[in-house]
Amino acid sequence: MKTIVGVGGMPGTGKTTLMSKFINQVEDWRAEKPVDLLDSIYSPALDLFVLGKYQPWYEGTGYAQGTDRLSMAVQPNAIEFVRHTKSNVLFEGDRLFTQSFLELCSVVGELKILILGTDKRILQQRYEERSSTQSEQFIRSRETKLSNLGTNFDLMPFIEYHNNDNLDDQKKILERLGEMF
Repeated sequence: MKTIVGVGGMPGTGKTTLMSKFINQVEDWRAEKPVDLLDSIYSPALDLFVLGKYQPWYEGTGYAQGTDRLSMAVQPNAIEFVRHTKSNVLFEGDRLFTQSFLELCSVVGELKILILGTDKRILQQRYEERSSTQSEQFIRSRETKLSNLGTNFDLMPFIEYHNNDNLDDQKKILERLGEMF
């Protein structure tokens, strides 16, 4: 059975940085567009699709990588892809990290949900370092979204919480991802 891993968390918890480091551990990635609107990279060695646009396979810099760079209309196409692929799937970010998408993933594959957390002081420092323009209202909406996911009885069995405050935490999460694929 295919493994599907979704990585979520508040903005600034290190999702994109974590994914970039995971991707850099494997050498056989190639850009793939398995269905319309769904850009990804694929590793034959891992039989793994990482959904989203990552450098150097796609242009762009900074924190807006991964699923954040996909169309807002991508979810129906991603659902079609996840339903039919026999390959493993990994994704991070807000675009696909929704209850409906995760619930679908739980019935079509072996789902693992990693929710990253970071100390509020560190989050604030990260927002300042990257000159974040996300409003307080947006940040609160992400808190509510994650809270709702954490109390979803259908998804609870698949959720793992991981602190991502420093490089040691990041190393542990990367090791955990490596165990999954």
